[in-house]
Amino acid sequence: MRFSYDEEGDVLEVIFDERLHRARKKAYRLRHGVVLYVSIDAMKPVQLTLVSYRGLAQFPVVHFDGWQALPASDKELLLPMITSPAISAFLRLDPETGNGHLSSTDMLEILPVAA
Repeated sequence: MRFSYDEEGDVLEVIFDERLHRARKKAYRLRHGVVLYVSIDAMKPVQLTLVSYRGLAQFPVVHFDGWQALPASDKELLLPMITSPAISAFLRLDPETGNGHLSSTDMLEILPVAA
């Protein structure tokens, strides 16, 4: 897993599997500025992009309207990924209501020290 945070743009990119990063991917927009990229062949999460990460993480509830708009077949495919520890470390999403929240931004302070 690799992290990239652009402080000026407030964009957090999480790459789950660098081996799949160049694979063919499909993007799923969970809400404006929150996109999950999934490898088409392996059907595994490749990258999660969170725009306005610090801003969104301050809200106690974030509505994932993109999730709500997805076809049922896409939701069924994505649900195990969304609830997996890798992704739920960054966002929590109630698949029924489409409401959730982003994890604390405290980890952003840890990233430079860990690098």
